[in-house]
Amino acid sequence: MTELDHYFGNDGFLLNSVSGFVVRAQQIAMARVVEQSIQENDVAFLEAGTGTGKTFAYLVPIFLSDKKTIISTGTKTLQDQLRFQDLPLLGKLFPKKRIALLKGRSNYLCPHRLQKHLKVLSTDKRTLARLVKVQSWALTTTTGDLGEVSEVDDRLLPFITSTKDNCLGSACPQFEICPLYTARQRAIEADVIVVNHHLLFADLSLKEESVAAILPSVEVVVVDEAHQIPEIARQFFGASINSRRFTDLIRDLRSEMFLLGNDDPQLLGLVAQLESAISRMVQLTFESTADYDHWFSIGGQHIVEDVDHCLADLMDMMHIVSVRSQGLESCRRRVEQLADDFVLFTEPTNLEEYIHWIDKSASGFNVHLSPINIADNLGQLFYREDTAWIFSSATLCVDGNFEHIKQALGVPDATEQRFASPFDFKTQVRACLPPNLPAPGNDAHTEQLVQAVLPLIRKNRGRTFFLFTSYRAMNLARELLHAESLPIFVQGSMTRQALLQAFRETQGSILLATHSFWQGVDVRGAALTCVIIDKLPFASPEEPLPKATMQAIEVAGGNGFVDYLLPHAIISLNQGFGRLIRSETDRGLFVLGDPRIRSRPYGNVVMASLPEMPWVDIEVAGQYLHEISEPEGD
Repeated sequence: MTELDHYFGNDGFLLNSVSGFVVRAQQIAMARVVEQSIQENDVAFLEAGTGTGKTFAYLVPIFLSDKKTIISTGTKTLQDQLRFQDLPLLGKLFPKKRIALLKGRSNYLCPHRLQKHLKVLSTDKRTLARLVKVQSWALTTTTGDLGEVSEVDDRLLPFITSTKDNCLGSACPQFEICPLYTARQRAIEADVIVVNHHLLFADLSLKEESVAAILPSVEVVVVDEAHQIPEIARQFFGASINSRRFTDLIRDLRSEMFLLGNDDPQLLGLVAQLESAISRMVQLTFESTADYDHWFSIGGQHIVEDVDHCLADLMDMMHIVSVRSQGLESCRRRVEQLADDFVLFTEPTNLEEYIHWIDKSASGFNVHLSPINIADNLGQLFYREDTAWIFSSATLCVDGNFEHIKQALGVPDATEQRFASPFDFKTQVRACLPPNLPAPGNDAHTEQLVQAVLPLIRKNRGRTFFLFTSYRAMNLARELLHAESLPIFVQGSMTRQALLQAFRETQGSILLATHSFWQGVDVRGAALTCVIIDKLPFASPEEPLPKATMQAIEVAGGNGFVDYLLPHAIISLNQGFGRLIRSETDRGLFVLGDPRIRSRPYGNVVMASLPEMPWVDIEVAGQYLHEISEPEGD
């Protein structure tokens, strides 16, 4: 009997300590592979099907190894599950282990900025009142984690959090009580540190410093939900500049001048000129539907030159006035860095390696310079002789192999193994493709799909996730379902957690949502017995990044669709399907509203990548839902 058997066996510690724990052969097998990878400092790709219990499968070997470990997660849901459920449970069995949760800096209160804005915003009564509530909470919190405060939203964050640009670091008068640096110190001292993918790769790419002090001493890195890594890592191995950096700088410059009595009209005038130029840039960006290259030809170049001149004039002035306060000195450094980064707009791009693209949001724009291929940058990070890297997810394979994820991460040689789900999809699931649907991607498809599945939703008495690849399709479906008597919850109407709670607590409800609900969502039992996905989740080949990536693949002799678009769609589809069955007792219907799985050559690859399950016609699907439907009130 091995040491792992003492934890996972039929009379093991976990069975006796964890409520609802089920002994699973797949979990024990995965734990053994993790144990070996840790001992040998391997790079390992481990696909663990839904229900395998992968979290305990990697946690127990980590705790037994006595090696300092980072666990990186892709969703806040899993991060919270680890920190507040799974790790405390194991902590009882390993009481000497020190565990820390480390988040990005925007999650922590900055006491210095809070105190400064309590003075500066004296005329803004509404915001001031909210800051006073945060101040009251700050007197009682032991972590400074803003997740504890319900009143905090994106509009308030700039007043109470720091950025890498405006943080004063050890020069801050409140450095000793800074929640961010306190959390980092706890992480340095911990044996197991939980972070998220964005924070991990911000540090690996030298864009931040919070994990940088920890990584040299870490011997194991577990990357859970690893299917997300290629797209997340791409964000950090390029460069970007966004409108918020400008607005934050303008706000902080005005705050510093307010504290000094607003006695420098020349400086304030230059700040106003920069603000006007940025406003024109934001307006042009939102009025334009053009990509980055065409953006310049419709007036973008002229505005870029205006912003560039404003930054140059402001930089000259800051060299004169920065001696007046520590805050102005910090702003001077930020103006210089911003001016350097702004060159991203005007420098020519090596189109074989990088692409410029603009990302728009409700709060402004973000201009990216992204590498088309990140494999070379990433691969060298993972081959360290003294560190084990373990990549785990329920969806790493495409058509039964790991080649897609290995190529994307630049890791040609690694341990790789699949652990099948313990769920019996052949008996627990029926799948259905509604007949006579038009090609997807237009309103007619959404309208006919809703019409086709409406009888199924009624027979199921709600209890349905209806997942979409676009907000347009989701909103159209909401209008079409408006007359139904069933409760309907729609993404965007409340927070993600509030929506999930409402769905769980409201009998016979329907949830309409887009990509953020395709993964990291767990609804067990009779509350969810039908998942409908409107179409295969292909990225648009006309979007800048997919287009450039496909072109690069084809130049190298590959096939952009087969090697890039199709694998991404398959992984996303499997994530969406994974919402349906969450335990051995769950049963449900999966509906895919995309006729291309029958009419296109790639349909066979899609079908082969889904779990093996019976596909039935829509009449049989309705009968099946009636069979598994529980009486009202149960």
